[in-house]
Amino acid sequence: MARNPFDVGIKSLNLLGASKSKRKRQLTNAQKIFCWENNPHKCYICNKKVSKFSDAEFDHKRAYSKGGATNLKNVKIVHRQCNRLKGKKSLSETKKLLGIESKSKKKRKSKKTRHSSDPFAIKPIRMPRIGF
Repeated sequence: MARNPFDVGIKSLNLLGASKSKRKRQLTNAQKIFCWENNPHKCYICNKKVSKFSDAEFDHKRAYSKGGATNLKNVKIVHRQCNRLKGKKSLSETKKLLGIESKSKKKRKSKKTRHSSDPFAIKPIRMPRIGF
């Protein structure tokens, strides 16, 4: 089918001289291989092992739609399913959907203290303050 030379779409006309600056959205194959070889094969979202390169996708930590750059500092290895679930949500929102606790939200274990009923408990002694 021959293309009509007079059929010019509005998008292809640049009447105002405005230049569209296209940012890079995807990694090159070389960058993907470099990222795969130099990072642990763990999903950034669910922390499970990513066994095959074909099962891996490379996700922006800060979403591209929210101004995240496409470079090796902003990209992590994730499972295909986890990446599709995440979309442009934040990591904490995605972990809530999956039922995974974030590192900052984990409860810290308190140190075991001896109860006052323990006969061998050593009780701290308060020393009086002496002012000079």
